[in-house]
Amino acid sequence: MDNYIKVGIGVMILDGNKILLGHRAKNKKDTGGIFEVDCWTLPGGKQEYYETFFEGAIREVKEETNLDIEELELFGAADDIGPDRHYITMHVIAKKHSGELKIMEPTKEDEWKWFDLNNLPDKLYSPSKKFIESYLRAK
Repeated sequence: MDNYIKVGIGVMILDGNKILLGHRAKNKKDTGGIFEVDCWTLPGGKQEYYETFFEGAIREVKEETNLDIEELELFGAADDIGPDRHYITMHVIAKKHSGELKIMEPTKEDEWKWFDLNNLPDKLYSPSKKFIESYLRAK
């Protein structure tokens, strides 16, 4: 295990009562995050050096979905700890989005889909599930 904590960013893009989730490809390689395949995840990733978490949220969403996001709000943060890594994940909400939704990194996510908050898929990526459950409790 690394002896330092990394910063992750999860982004909940709201569109009415729907959120965007990506399906993590079954053959996905571990890119250094909490590793879980064949489940649904919010867009996001690792914060880069000299980048604010809002800048990171904007960059990660663009890299993964081709969408531009605006009206960002920090919802919270959580510890996400795996057997060999520890992340503090910043939970960011985007209230506006624009652009054409595309699969930009097909080796990571093989599908992006809008889900109603009242009808989410069963298999959620654990950090995303933690964020969504916190959001729903606060609503």
